[in-house]
Amino acid sequence: MHIRQSLSLACLLAMLLVCCTAKPVRRGPPPPQPVEGDSPEHPKSTGLAYDHYLRQVVDVLESDPEFRKKLETANVSDIRSGKIAMYLEMVNHTVRTSLDEIKRREISRLQELARLQMQGMSGTDVIMNAMNRAHDGVKKFEIPSYLDVRNPHSFEVKDLENLIIKTTSDLEELDKQRKEEFKEYEMEKTFEQQEHLKALKEEERKREEARLEELKKKHAQHPKVNHPGSKDQFEEVWEKVDHLEDQEFNPKTFFYTHDVNGDMEWSVDEVDAVLQLELDKVYDAKNSPDEDDPVERQEEMNRMREHVFQEMDKDKNWRISFQEFIDYTGSQGQNQEFQKDDGWKTVDEEPVFTDEDYQRYLQEHHAQPGVIHPPENLQFQPEGQLHQQEQPSEHQQGQPPAHQQGQPQAHQGQPPAHQQGQPPAHQQGQPPAYQQGQPPAHQQGQPVDQQHGQPVDQQNLDAEKLQQQIRDLQNQLQQQQQQQPNTQQPQH
Repeated sequence: MHIRQSLSLACLLAMLLVCCTAKPVRRGPPPPQPVEGDSPEHPKSTGLAYDHYLRQVVDVLESDPEFRKKLETANVSDIRSGKIAMYLEMVNHTVRTSLDEIKRREISRLQELARLQMQGMSGTDVIMNAMNRAHDGVKKFEIPSYLDVRNPHSFEVKDLENLIIKTTSDLEELDKQRKEEFKEYEMEKTFEQQEHLKALKEEERKREEARLEELKKKHAQHPKVNHPGSKDQFEEVWEKVDHLEDQEFNPKTFFYTHDVNGDMEWSVDEVDAVLQLELDKVYDAKNSPDEDDPVERQEEMNRMREHVFQEMDKDKNWRISFQEFIDYTGSQGQNQEFQKDDGWKTVDEEPVFTDEDYQRYLQEHHAQPGVIHPPENLQFQPEGQLHQQEQPSEHQQGQPPAHQQGQPQAHQGQPPAHQQGQPPAHQQGQPPAYQQGQPPAHQQGQPVDQQHGQPVDQQNLDAEKLQQQIRDLQNQLQQQQQQQPNTQQPQH
């Protein structure tokens, strides 16, 4: 996505309205002609939804000399914040009338767009949207913020301020989106290559891997890529593009030569033209995309351009003035920073995404439905050990033993043996071990030994406790019945 192209929208409205100064005397051969499609007559789109409205406003404001004069002396921070909009009051009546008409047409376009959206909505959606509007929220219709919709009739200072602020924010967001899209492109490219290799037979896969490795090595065998904006990089353009190899490099002449429109500033397009030679070293359009990817070439251009502006564009308006250029290079190219050339790493030499980014991308875009990924720390354990660690016994969970959860016991139909004349073992003189202050033997890791020396499992112990509780309850009921007057015959 090439955002900051044409009309110099990279620096927003202000940079589009800078006044052109007198064209300097040129030295050397005639300047190159603008590439078709990049000329002012055919500017590239910004990618914004309101691009046409933005361009119309810019064209009209640019026609007012007083407004352009104010912009020449305005502070860049005031321009980016929208404070420059206050000078709208100075434009002539013809300009204001044209701006009013442009805004009314834009409002009409937005109303028609909303009407078409409503036609595709159900009655419930329309009602819900109206309710959202009443609560300061809109789901279906986003109220545009680049103009003041509360005043649909005239273009005011608020409209220009909103347009500048919104354009600043949107262009920065588009820049972030462009970088994220390239990262996803590289991850998808990696995924498709891996899937292609998996689908091949072993011998075919080895041949394909060797072919790709050979293309990778061939792509890396290119001349040294100079540091963008360095003296070495400009001198190479001076000799091979400008054909001034018989003359000593001169920064002023070089700037004038590549200031195509003569406005004493390098625009985004003019900087791109200076960088083409470096890109051609790495990416050849004649080669296959497997070797020289055109998408990677465009991203390389974006990275180089951003670096040059970061080095030279001190007021951050995405235009390099003649003074900014000379301050960076020196009048004779003597500045140390300008002479230093550390080379340049291309996009294929620096990682675009991490392993974590790639795994997350696979989960979001290529995860197989229904596949459950086991935890990484899962280890094999014997079944008995796993049962002891993860499933405590039933009596530790507060639930009655299994034999009490639905299976009838013998004492439900007839009394147990110790209720037929024999007391239980723990009532024959000694209480059980777990009533003497010691935990039951089965919790100590040893089998339980009763008074008679025979082992008894936990279920038998729990059964005896339950039976004792039942006897206690029966004794309490008998005592209560004896204390009450005998008014009716007991039921058998």
